[in-house]
Amino acid sequence: MANVLVTLYVMPVMLFLSMAIVPFFVYSMKADHLNTLANHALKEAEAVGYVSPSIIAATNARLAQLGMGSVTVGGTAYPSYTGSTDTKVLRHSADPTIRLVLKYPAPNLTRILSAVGGNGTSSTHEGFYNLVLYGKSEAYE
Repeated sequence: MANVLVTLYVMPVMLFLSMAIVPFFVYSMKADHLNTLANHALKEAEAVGYVSPSIIAATNARLAQLGMGSVTVGGTAYPSYTGSTDTKVLRHSADPTIRLVLKYPAPNLTRILSAVGGNGTSSTHEGFYNLVLYGKSEAYE
């Protein structure tokens, strides 16, 4: 009888823990996809010398294909490229550095805490992925 009681208590806990990994996996996969796309956009920006509107549009299209399209949080549209280099930087400039900033809402991982009596919130987005990448311009003129 003791084995049955232990099994009845342990099995739901094990089931919960096995399902709790899914939100974390989604969180880490989204971060990986964002990082890959940001690196690709940086390579394109290095070739032309700045983060152009066409690079932004192509990156947004790639994000949308992955299910991470445009989102509005608190009146601000994401993905956001605010802070990126938006004027052409030439290869032989004194500072040929190109900066790419990609900001996108991250899923709320603390909601799972509310299922076990924790302080999880019910908001959809709790924080943001904020990628800042630097590269060297390869543009001539």
